[in-house]
Amino acid sequence: MSKPLQSEEDTNSTLFYARNEYYIGNFMGSINFVLPEQGTATTDLLSYMYLSYLAIDSGRLIASDIKENNSTALLALRYVNEAFEQPAKIESLLEKLTDKVASEEDETNIWHIATAIVYCYDGQFENALKILHGSTNLESMALSVQCLLRLNRIDLAKQLVAKMQEISDDATLTQLAQAWVALSLGTEQMQDAFHIFQEFCEKHNPTPLLLNGQAVVHLGLERYEEAEAVLRDALTKKHNDYDTLINMMVLAHLTGKSHEAIARYWEQLKQFHPKSEFVADLEKKSTEFDKLCLQYSLTADEAVQA
Repeated sequence: MSKPLQSEEDTNSTLFYARNEYYIGNFMGSINFVLPEQGTATTDLLSYMYLSYLAIDSGRLIASDIKENNSTALLALRYVNEAFEQPAKIESLLEKLTDKVASEEDETNIWHIATAIVYCYDGQFENALKILHGSTNLESMALSVQCLLRLNRIDLAKQLVAKMQEISDDATLTQLAQAWVALSLGTEQMQDAFHIFQEFCEKHNPTPLLLNGQAVVHLGLERYEEAEAVLRDALTKKHNDYDTLINMMVLAHLTGKSHEAIARYWEQLKQFHPKSEFVADLEKKSTEFDKLCLQYSLTADEAVQA
């Protein structure tokens, strides 16, 4: 596969800053690093601008800039955007992506990451892991950690983080991966995750991603006032942030807020993220619950008539 992303030689380069801003969730910051150099930028640098566009739901810019006949690895990000916009095409898009991964030397790692992203979007975490397996690229390893956590394989995620630490213990992705694993391990390790998110907030501008990391720690340790404070801070930075709205719903449940308060966040989620996994899953469960209620209601009516 490709070379590791993190290297000492580019710590003062535009690529380093654009990449780092993307990792901590400052997507506009990443875009603003790339835009002045867009005309002469490398494929690697441009990829973080387009990944950031995906993160802020501006995929139309990708469709406009990256045509089907694009000869660079950026074509992979066009396919990612198409997968997000047209889920019915995911199978055919994955065929194109996996063919590229198998047939070409992926020096930038973009094809591998894009393919894994689409597999993850489709819930195929095992296949994503197969694409990323064996890589010493920190970006691939971090994405593998996320897949393993989704599969509840915390043991393997811990092992992979240890390998990331051997490559570059201070790298942003290594630190974030440590925090993800710490959150998954529960209350005894959560404070370690909090310190990582706090350090990044102090070193950089706080982002919804970092603030939600802190909020999850507060929720896990039942520090509800602190959780509400950082979540409200996150909402001021992005009023329709997906993770923030979900965590506000969780907080409202845990603190006994009114049904109306919870419903308000739910309506916002359905409005701004109608195709999201959380919304689809909750609506499916709601439909199943209604069917069960109807079934038991009919059974009760039959018993009364008898």
